[in-house]
Amino acid sequence: MNAYEKFNRLAQQVTSEVIAQLAQGRVPWQQPWTCYGLPKNYLSGRPYEGFNAFYLQHVTEKRRFAAPYFLTFRQALELGGHVKKGEKGTPIVYWKIREGKARENEAGQGEGEKEGPARKFVPFIWTVFNIEQIAGADLALPAAVEHTEWQVIAACQQVVESYPMPRPHIGHGGTQAYYAPVSDRVQLPELKCFASPHAYHATLFHELIHSTGHPQRLSRFTEKAGRLAEEDYSKEELIAEMGASFLCAFTGIREAVFGNSVAYLKGWAGSLKDDKTMLLSAGTRAFRAASYILGLKAEERREALPPAAMAA
Repeated sequence: MNAYEKFNRLAQQVTSEVIAQLAQGRVPWQQPWTCYGLPKNYLSGRPYEGFNAFYLQHVTEKRRFAAPYFLTFRQALELGGHVKKGEKGTPIVYWKIREGKARENEAGQGEGEKEGPARKFVPFIWTVFNIEQIAGADLALPAAVEHTEWQVIAACQQVVESYPMPRPHIGHGGTQAYYAPVSDRVQLPELKCFASPHAYHATLFHELIHSTGHPQRLSRFTEKAGRLAEEDYSKEELIAEMGASFLCAFTGIREAVFGNSVAYLKGWAGSLKDDKTMLLSAGTRAFRAASYILGLKAEERREALPPAAMAA
């Protein structure tokens, strides 16, 4: 089984799990993060990114692990431990860049090669284990981080104020929340219309993630129309929700702030059935969008963004 076959198998497995959760009225990408924040590699302390963060959080809750800290098999050995007998690991995906060769002629073109030097994104499936699945090593649980209400609101305001220039205009009034690409404007109801400041900022984060799709930023929208093609709308909404969830984790918002109707859940289930790789590709793009807002440089992120065609 090659790398892409493994990737597609993982995509189908995860999508089936998520569709089952939607049928139960749960939306995994809106799941509040724990007081430990994003899932992390125990040895390096580095948070997992993109789809991996969401999936490992899902696994942590599903299997009732105390904290979302994980290790590879080799890392467990490096720490003097080993994976407990009978324990099953969790697959995660990373994208690596391979430089392609210049095409000399049509007959000699290899799979994935393009005219001139080309970069090829190849998925690698790794297996990780929660620290509760490891024995023989002294794995002390890191202290959980608790934020006061004031700290959370201050962190939210800092994220908004730190948005790289030129940033979209943020206006208030009316009853709807939306992002208008043509005018590069985020519109929200007044703060008093929301159930809580957390709900207000989570909604603002959702619209700010949309704004990263502007042609001047990450260019998910077409420059002429200033919007996505209709068939890509569901994926863009998923990117916005996942990206907002990352920003909520970064600032310390842990409460569930979005309501979900039956029609909403059925719509997502239908979209995921039609595109088995949407969760994985959207998760990567969502993290890239959140990283843009937070000012994280590309070299500071472990995952590369695969082109849309590679994840299709």
